[in-house]
Amino acid sequence: MSLLPRISFFFITFALVLSANGSTAGTHFQTGIKAYENGDYGTAETAFTMAVETDETPAARHNLGLTYLQLDQPAQAVWQLERALLLDPFNRSYREKLTLLRNQLGLSPGAPKWYIQFSRILAFKAWVMVATLSFWLLLALLILPRVNQKKASHRIKLLSLLSALILTLSLTAIQLNLKTLNSGTVLSKETTALHAAPATAAPESGFARPGERAHVIDRHNDFYKIKTEGSATGWLSKTDFHPLAD
Repeated sequence: MSLLPRISFFFITFALVLSANGSTAGTHFQTGIKAYENGDYGTAETAFTMAVETDETPAARHNLGLTYLQLDQPAQAVWQLERALLLDPFNRSYREKLTLLRNQLGLSPGAPKWYIQFSRILAFKAWVMVATLSFWLLLALLILPRVNQKKASHRIKLLSLLSALILTLSLTAIQLNLKTLNSGTVLSKETTALHAAPATAAPESGFARPGERAHVIDRHNDFYKIKTEGSATGWLSKTDFHPLAD
């Protein structure tokens, strides 16, 4: 079998797998919608979860969040809406619902700064690709005139400046994305204690509220060391905290 047919067979197979996954996820999604409309939130939660596991989409995360809200799990709903916004950062409806829910939980709206929203225009991997391409393009534009022993033209200089600007922006976006992905949501149903060490028997060092955002400082076994948006720092069990990176 020659290389070309093998490559064609691979891409056809890959496309069929993607199509099958999309179809399966769509089926689970529609099942979830029907169950939600009928007030069967347990079935809706199962269906939307299966849709997310098959093919994660912002809509599936959003619907799963609304389902958790109906199941009286507002902290879980907050995490799902945070995740939906990570996937679709400019969706106004998602943001308004998250803001309303956070207000209901006694948390500040916490709208992200413009530069945070900018960093979410592309996915993390896409920013890495942009940074890589702009770096090599900039390197080529700087080296080629010297190799050819010619003075760089105005066009080359302009392209070099543009490449440097894109590289700087993409590296900044990567850093902001890493910071976002290293945060998460407190999932406890009630205000829960943080501990001075990764053990429930350790002295309390503060408190975390349901649905509160927190930055991950460290990990140890079944505990995360976090700093909440309320500036409390301490260790919290993994059962009560979920990183945004999923």
